[in-house]
Amino acid sequence: MIRLLIVITFCFYGCANTVTYYPQCNFPDSILKQGGLLKKNFDLKENKKIIFVKNISCFEGKIKKLVSPIPFFLKREIYEKEGINIQKGNFRESRIKIIDNKFNKISKENLSKIKEESEILKSKLLSNFETSIINFPLHHPSAGVISSEFGVKRFINNVPRNPHLGLDIAAPIGTPIYAAESGLIVLARDFFYRGKNILIDHGFSLKTSYSHLNRMVVQEGDMVKRGEIIGYMGESGRVTGSHLHFEVIFIGEKLNPVFFLAKD
Repeated sequence: MIRLLIVITFCFYGCANTVTYYPQCNFPDSILKQGGLLKKNFDLKENKKIIFVKNISCFEGKIKKLVSPIPFFLKREIYEKEGINIQKGNFRESRIKIIDNKFNKISKENLSKIKEESEILKSKLLSNFETSIINFPLHHPSAGVISSEFGVKRFINNVPRNPHLGLDIAAPIGTPIYAAESGLIVLARDFFYRGKNILIDHGFSLKTSYSHLNRMVVQEGDMVKRGEIIGYMGESGRVTGSHLHFEVIFIGEKLNPVFFLAKD
């Protein structure tokens, strides 16, 4: 059974910046790359200088740690001032052709739908599920072949788009999709671009997202366990074939899922 806890937030500099404290956690050690993680011993005096970076604090045994996402679009100078060298990624290009005019010539009705869906997703990302523990590495969300990596520079119909901030796993329609970790289903809806999409809040400001499903077998408000089937792979939304688009989101930043999944 998942035990609830009280999360305490302390304010510094007139509450402009916050650190949220959790009890025991086992986040991976620092991964000093775009879409990675910074984890270091917490010292209030030392960390006042970088307190504005999104972060949480939790304990490993009796040692307090500061854990912070390293965004894809990072301000490298912030880290360099602290003597932290973030390795720059070398991301390949991907050119995709979409032939469905529904996605090439978007109607006013669909534009309104896209805007509404964006606001819904933003609000769901603010959910604050509380739990006493989270386990790493995460459970693999699906069997299949990686068809697109995190950070890929995308061109759709030769037009440059935002980088690919998730992991695409390709497999036949109907392949089971599993919860990467236990948590609360905060979103289970059919979106224009994402298709059938599930968002799970795992606590500790960590969420995972599963897009383009053929079928969802959970509803918003459901509690799920690590490794539980939550849906089946499909090709809903804007896709070129059956696959899962999987995202790991920590304090609102999309991180590289490969860093947090068990190694094969």
